[in-house]
Amino acid sequence: MNPGYAGRTELPENLKALFRSCAMVVPDIVLICENMLMSEGFATAKGLSKKFMCLYNLAKSLLSKQIHYDWGLRAVKSVLRQAGGLKRAEPDVDEEIILMRGLRDFNWPKIVIEDRQIFLGLINDLFPRIVAPPQINEVNQKRIRDCTVASGFQPDESFILKVVQLSEILDVRHSVFIVGNPGTAKSTIWKVLQTANGVTPVDEAKPDGPKKITIDAIVDPKHVNSAELYGDMNVKTREWKDGILAVVMRDMKNNTAPYKEEQTQKWIVLDGDVDPEWIETMNTVMDDNKVLTLVSSERIPLTPSMRLLLEISHLKNATPATVSRGGVLYVND
Repeated sequence: MNPGYAGRTELPENLKALFRSCAMVVPDIVLICENMLMSEGFATAKGLSKKFMCLYNLAKSLLSKQIHYDWGLRAVKSVLRQAGGLKRAEPDVDEEIILMRGLRDFNWPKIVIEDRQIFLGLINDLFPRIVAPPQINEVNQKRIRDCTVASGFQPDESFILKVVQLSEILDVRHSVFIVGNPGTAKSTIWKVLQTANGVTPVDEAKPDGPKKITIDAIVDPKHVNSAELYGDMNVKTREWKDGILAVVMRDMKNNTAPYKEEQTQKWIVLDGDVDPEWIETMNTVMDDNKVLTLVSSERIPLTPSMRLLLEISHLKNATPATVSRGGVLYVND
């Protein structure tokens, strides 16, 4: 359906003839934003939706052109979901403070250093005379700091902040891009968070309750071809041969050893550059469908405990459709 689009095959002419052309218009995101704010419990949704989209439109035009920046509808939806959670947690707090905090804290992890002052200036101009200190989970932060020291690393504040930000993104997004140049501690960030999750009681009120155990499966998608990654169907014999990712996802879903039901977080870490050839198949996993559809017609859903972490140095070869499907943690040099 997309001519010349890498990673997709064009439809044959006889199949194209069955489709009729249709006209499409750009959606009114302000109206969508207003309705979503109302559904999340905001009383002043009309005014806040205009401020929300004004910030995103200004950010799109004034901030530097980074491939990992996404100011589209999926990004709007994620921030609104987080703002709704903040609203329900503190129903008596002013709604402007809640939205300002959500806009700042959720977008901050992906902003590069050169754009930070501009981004903060835009937020302060749109929400004048409003002070919204960031919400800090002291228990979580202390646990991460202790795990950093126990792992033999220096508990640098900027490193601790990145681990905390990854933890917050994983709470609202099931797929995350950890972007940064080699040597910026991308692997260490998620490994420290994994260790910290392993010492967290699921219910703080029941210290003897089950522990959060985070298990990972690391896959290098560039080390194998697409057939070996997802699976391959022999055209002559109609015999199906499983791929690496299909086996990992199926085992996680079915809690087949080494995966267990009590493991409340199962991470699939894709450590390799993104290109349209292999990432296109993951699009349905990364969006709200959360399903991997194989050539064999098998559909493997992503369970609530499963997360996708894509550890990459850049997103130069990724399409905007792919970038918009995941949260971004940018690790500055």
